[in-house]
Amino acid sequence: MATLGKCMECSGLVSSQAAECPRCSTRYPFGVRCTVCCQTLKRSEALKIAKDYGEIGLPTSVKFFHYSCHQQVSQLRIGRSRTSCPVCLQSIEFDTSSSVNCPNCGQKFSTHFKNPSFASCYYCGFLLNKNLELAIKEVNRQFLDGYVTETLYAHKVCYTQDRQDKEKIQQKKEEFELTMANRQNYHNRRQKQRSDKIRETLAMSLILGLGVGIIVGGLGGGISYFVFGFGYSWKNAALLGFSGISILTGIAVGIFSLFE
Repeated sequence: MATLGKCMECSGLVSSQAAECPRCSTRYPFGVRCTVCCQTLKRSEALKIAKDYGEIGLPTSVKFFHYSCHQQVSQLRIGRSRTSCPVCLQSIEFDTSSSVNCPNCGQKFSTHFKNPSFASCYYCGFLLNKNLELAIKEVNRQFLDGYVTETLYAHKVCYTQDRQDKEKIQQKKEEFELTMANRQNYHNRRQKQRSDKIRETLAMSLILGLGVGIIVGGLGGGISYFVFGFGYSWKNAALLGFSGISILTGIAVGIFSLFE
């Protein structure tokens, strides 16, 4: 249901479902969210960065920043170092960099300082700095025919309390889903084991019933005909003995299997 709110740009009332403010025509009457600090700010005061993935077929990524927040994540430094120019021997203090220009003679030379950034922030996408980063969680990624565990990192400044709370909630949700999946898998395995046991019991009952019925029931029925005169013929007596012993054997095997 639509509600009325105040436009952050012109302070006029605007519907929560409006595509733009009817007074100032901004497409973001309720502001935008800073990708770093997660605070809401006016669109006119925000820095917009759009990334087009081109041929990959992914949608264009649009992010908004406070100018100060953008400066923090795009120009992070691990501190300052000191070197000297190999030509004029001028002492130079420099931020993290692989090369530097001498302010005295203009000589450009390598500082032999390796770039400390080796991954991108999970939230803002800018390169990380190993002294100013946090490992936020581990995820499973499909790699070739299996899965590998990958650690996701973020800038400390991007890992706000709001995001920490959301990560905790998400973690609890994933743990709950994993527990339920394990329970379901256990239930499915038990069902399969019971089904397999029932099939084995039926097969065993049939085989033992037929075997015992033929040996015991058939021979017993034939002997009872010739000795006691049971039945109209020895075939009839043997058939009755075979049927009775087969059924009793099958029932007995089924009952004993229930108590295993």
